Amino acid sequence: MINFDKDFFIGFVSGTIVGATGYKLYEDNASELKKFVKNPSIKNSSKSTAEPTLEELITQKENLEDMIAEKELAEKESKIEVK
Repeated sequence: MINFDKDFFIGFVSGTIVGATGYKLYEDNASELKKFVKNPSIKNSSKSTAEPTLEELITQKENLEDMIAEKELAEKESKIEVK
């Protein structure tokens, strides 16, 4: 049987208050949340619609080249270990 003591009631009341507050916030912002869920790529910054800069593209390219080189090295090492 569950022991309904002071801690249980404090937790129950706290949970009820937090749940009611969360529901109220959800209802107040429901339209914004639905838009976000339908299109999560939408960001609040104006930079999200801008084209990436050349520096950003070069950085991404270098990161991809590093990842490719690591994969190739790992595959070569695994082939050497098999032999």
